[in-house]
Amino acid sequence: MRNITIDCEVWIYVQQNWQNFIHRKVKNYKLRLNHGKSVGLGASSLFLKHAFVSAKHACLGAQNSTRSCHERERSALLEFKDSVKDNFKVLSSWVGIDCCSWEGVRCDDATGRVAALHLRGDYHIDDTGGYYAGDYYLEGDNVKVYFGELRHLKHLDLSGNNFQGSQFPKFIGSFKQLSYLNLSHEHFSGIIPQHIGNLSNLKVLDLGSSFYHILRSNDMAWVSGLSSLEHLDLSDVDLSQPNNVDMVFYTIPSLTYLSLGDCGLTNVDLGNHFNSSKILPNIEHLDLSSNFFEGQLPHFFQNMTSLAFLDLSNYNLSLAWNSVNLLNIIPSLSELHLSRCGLHNAPFSPTYLNSSAHSNIQYLDLSGNSIQGRFPSELMNITSLKVLDLSYNSLNSSIPVMPNLLKLDVFYNNIKHFKLVGI
Repeated sequence: MRNITIDCEVWIYVQQNWQNFIHRKVKNYKLRLNHGKSVGLGASSLFLKHAFVSAKHACLGAQNSTRSCHERERSALLEFKDSVKDNFKVLSSWVGIDCCSWEGVRCDDATGRVAALHLRGDYHIDDTGGYYAGDYYLEGDNVKVYFGELRHLKHLDLSGNNFQGSQFPKFIGSFKQLSYLNLSHEHFSGIIPQHIGNLSNLKVLDLGSSFYHILRSNDMAWVSGLSSLEHLDLSDVDLSQPNNVDMVFYTIPSLTYLSLGDCGLTNVDLGNHFNSSKILPNIEHLDLSSNFFEGQLPHFFQNMTSLAFLDLSNYNLSLAWNSVNLLNIIPSLSELHLSRCGLHNAPFSPTYLNSSAHSNIQYLDLSGNSIQGRFPSELMNITSLKVLDLSYNSLNSSIPVMPNLLKLDVFYNNIKHFKLVGI
């Protein structure tokens, strides 16, 4: 057998971020697709998906070729296999005695115990109810995800499969060694169990859904037990009713990535910590888009000195005095999304857009804000900008030259004659 030089952890990270990128592009540009504008993701996406599948099979298969298998763990895996529909032969290698040689299964070198299950598929449903189904995923409406015998599991990824509303697995809290858990886009339904807070070694938790609010939480106190957590994605999880939602913001100081997009949150969910310096002190990526926040922006943003990515799309900023001032109060930002925030009366002026104060901003999304009339020429002062999205507004003036810009999107405006002024 030829040597395999694929680094599994690197492959997992690359694949995760590529699939998140594709999903975000499909979600962000669905309106444009409806208007007949192509985003050109098909060919490159298909090529990379096949490359990722090949890498996965080589990486997770070759690494386990010399390991033995514990019978109880093997039985638990076969029980799972029998409960799913596998039209794409994802589990075709799950035969024979040695489960450590099966695709997607990785065992510990010393003990032979199953340490990782990587069964990521490529199925998800978008916000419009349409679906994107690829060529490697599992499905079933009564999936028996009983991995209770896999007590040494450190990595579990079942994301991107179509489990059609099967109940959220209740055994998850028993995996005390688990450091990575990804159940996103698999369409589990029901209530997130409180004992998930027992996973004190967890560094990555992704429960983000692409199917609106089929997963929910009654009480968010469980997050206080995740003392090692660095990455938390609860996108599209229903957080409109539970107690202690504010604990997500101030009880996990290790968090660097937090996504709470489309969770049904309001200003009340920030509790008494609205202006606290304890809120997310190390956060680098924060997504609060498509909730029910409104009014002035919370002052805690100015304490987030490491924040590089911020998405506040659909935050009602129509009456906020400090909306565009985000560029000043968070100078570390490199990517800012303010799509559909009611910024048609925003104070686009040198006072708010002082280029010396936000030289790091490279991506600025102001789409869907009904900005009328002339192009906001003050944006020209932001010399660090590489991507500017002003689509779905009501601009009717000429477009000034911005020599450092790599992409300018003015789709669906009132610009009858596109003319670059200043050439």
